[in-house]
Amino acid sequence: MIKTIQTNRVASRTILYILLVIVLLFITFPIYYMVITSLKTQSEAYRLPPTLWPHNLTIESYPFVIEAWSYWRTLANTVLVAGTAALAATILGGISAYGFSRMEFPGKAILYGMLVATIAIPGMVTLGPIFLAYKDLRLLDTHIGLILVFAAEFVPVAFLTLFSYFKAIPKELDEAAAVDGSRLLDTFFRIIFPIALPGFAVTFLLLFIAGWNDFLFAFTLTITPDTRLLTVRLFEIPVREGVNRTPYDLIAAGGVLILLPLVPILVRVQRQLVEGILAGAVKQ
Repeated sequence: MIKTIQTNRVASRTILYILLVIVLLFITFPIYYMVITSLKTQSEAYRLPPTLWPHNLTIESYPFVIEAWSYWRTLANTVLVAGTAALAATILGGISAYGFSRMEFPGKAILYGMLVATIAIPGMVTLGPIFLAYKDLRLLDTHIGLILVFAAEFVPVAFLTLFSYFKAIPKELDEAAAVDGSRLLDTFFRIIFPIALPGFAVTFLLLFIAGWNDFLFAFTLTITPDTRLLTVRLFEIPVREGVNRTPYDLIAAGGVLILLPLVPILVRVQRQLVEGILAGAVKQ
């Protein structure tokens, strides 16, 4: 009987490992193929059937894309817009979430539901009104315009994420601070914020990546190359002179250049990211 149970456990683990390997391959293969395609020569990138490893490694695609994109300026634009919007949304959403988690007032449930429901509104629905409003306010093709629309889009997400985090922090801390004469905002910044810092860091990082990957608003609300973001530049991938075919090697190189700055950040904070997400998941 015991031997049968052990055999079943081994079989279950084996199946689980096989499934994990399949999922891992499914997730990582597109990235792998993008990287190797960016390292192929122009002729090999068009070869059918495609090769799974370059016959002649080359990085000639990267200098071409970097120069055509004005890559460093575009990278700075993306960091500025995504970082500022994520920071603003995290702070505003955090303060709002803390107030909702600690205060009681009429219409709280309705207001909470309305705020969370805004997450379900597709960006395409609000794009037209925002474009017309930005045209009248002269915010088209400006970084501040992108920051405002990104921050407005991110605040409900930050609110929902941090609300559950604050609910896991005992209210006794607030009550003890109130006994000492501390006001609500003072309690938040002096006591609650340091405790909730991992949650704020995770929220900021997730929103930063969302802003980094945004295309719809970045494409519609910017016009000139000076304000474009990296995702839009990938859509505007350049072509070599005299070549009328889709430049797969340049597209792959562009994808790598967009992904590359995020890799060291995610590798460095992956443990903190998981801990921060799990920290607010269980009521202490």
